[in-house]
Amino acid sequence: MTFLSRPISRDEFIRAFRLCKPLVPWPETIAIGNSGGPDSTGLLFLIHRYLSENLHVPNLPRRVVSLHVDHGLQVASEDMAQRCTENAKSLGVEHHVVKVPWSKDGFPKLPTEGPLEHIARLARYRVLFDGMTKVNASVLALGHHADDQVETSLMRIMKGSTEDGAAGMKRCRRWGMNFGYFGAGGPMDYEGMGRWIIRPLLTFPKDRLLATCEENRLSYVNDETNFQPELTLRNALRHWLANDGKQNEASKRIIYSSSFDIDIDLSGGVGQIRSAVNALALQADDIDHEVDFILSRNALRSPPGTYLITHRSLASIENPKVQRAIVLRILRYASFHPWGSLAAQVNRRTNSLSQIVDKLWGGNPFQEQIRPFCAGGGVSWTPVAIFGDKFRFVDGGSNGNVNLKNTESFGWLASRQNPPSHDTMSERGLVNPLRVDITSRIISKLDSGDTSPLELLYDNRFLVTLNLTTIPSDLEKNIRNPDNSSQVWLLPRTRWFWPKVVLRSQGQEDVVLHSAAQSPKDLLLFDHLSPNEVDQWKRIYWRPYEEEVIAPWIKVDFMRPLTTM
Repeated sequence: MTFLSRPISRDEFIRAFRLCKPLVPWPETIAIGNSGGPDSTGLLFLIHRYLSENLHVPNLPRRVVSLHVDHGLQVASEDMAQRCTENAKSLGVEHHVVKVPWSKDGFPKLPTEGPLEHIARLARYRVLFDGMTKVNASVLALGHHADDQVETSLMRIMKGSTEDGAAGMKRCRRWGMNFGYFGAGGPMDYEGMGRWIIRPLLTFPKDRLLATCEENRLSYVNDETNFQPELTLRNALRHWLANDGKQNEASKRIIYSSSFDIDIDLSGGVGQIRSAVNALALQADDIDHEVDFILSRNALRSPPGTYLITHRSLASIENPKVQRAIVLRILRYASFHPWGSLAAQVNRRTNSLSQIVDKLWGGNPFQEQIRPFCAGGGVSWTPVAIFGDKFRFVDGGSNGNVNLKNTESFGWLASRQNPPSHDTMSERGLVNPLRVDITSRIISKLDSGDTSPLELLYDNRFLVTLNLTTIPSDLEKNIRNPDNSSQVWLLPRTRWFWPKVVLRSQGQEDVVLHSAAQSPKDLLLFDHLSPNEVDQWKRIYWRPYEEEVIAPWIKVDFMRPLTTM
């Protein structure tokens, strides 16, 4: 087969790969999701060639690992897995096949009907995450290309997305919490915050990948279901792209039965649509960088898990798109919903975001008698009086009159929303996520012989790390003794709902083992901050009601980054 398009050159790929660098240094090992198709086969070849030809270049990954997911959904699944193994071997790349364990380990039953694509996608990411753990990789490269970007953008537009969603996939994103996970409480809750997904091929159309495979005699397989437009909207769009905008009846019926909330003209052809989507992606990148700069320069020190900013700083931001992006970023930072989930950003509901923007960018909240409010996302917004690096809450009284001191200004504090009371949750038969018995987890870890720290995610906001090799012997004895019913709990403290580690024993008062919390430096990775400025971010101003208790074997870190990724 002869292709008119050019193969992807070495220099082109080097530029694309460098743009995908995570906020942290490249790891030793990079994993590549390998379906066996031309996209992932081409990506595997390009990454392997680039890294093997640049062994003299420092700070690049040195080990490439291919991961293939066997879903078991098709008769040909095992054959595809074998083809992937042979292709990786021919390139000299380490390869692993990871199977989806349907009906086990929190996975659903093998789907035979219904939303197969969605379920298979969740399963695929879950086992890819497990595969990364197995090979010690913190970065996963995926072969999504420019046509996939158009598919994603159009699907989001058809489902009512705004421009930021229509910008499509990011070149690099943090894995986040619970992404692709069935159930809760697993390692993906917190380990995903230190892992990354990169997509180096987003600016290259599929025909250039096919040309790359042809030029380098790379063997690949095609999944025929990807081109059956009667199956899904995504496949209908894929058929439309593959045929340069020409449609059969099945794809036309599915595409035109969908609605478009953003003005877009499919009649302009694939090239025009690619350009429009790329423009949206570039605009989203520009806004992300601007928001990074604004948030890092204008924030004041505040308790871990909160964000404080003056109204004066907000008032200088006039672009509605930047205003909305700032609100979304702060919501994701302060929410108790999983980081990276839509729930942490009010599901991007226009009404909720408009309500927040209108109040934050309005006039003096004390004069307008704006009370603390929550518009979704699990985040409360509170007007406060600010002086220097300190703030105070203001009671407006019955008439709403508030007199700020001459040296004070007003601003807003974003913090975790108050949960229902413990009694209310008990009456409703609900489990209180802020009150967690961790005794069995501690004993199980001790009995396993594993000397690595026990890590527990609290409220999707704090990572509690217990170094059990130095746990006090009398404490271990107490919790192992069935006669005294001693337990170790994580309980909330202060109005910010920080975790404290407490020993509870029947008939005795609780003993606080540890209550200190901090925001670690490695979450403050704004490019332009100096080391001194990062240290200032870490020094939190908060006057606790009781003296903090610090146990040398316990550490509590706030773990939600404010940065773009």
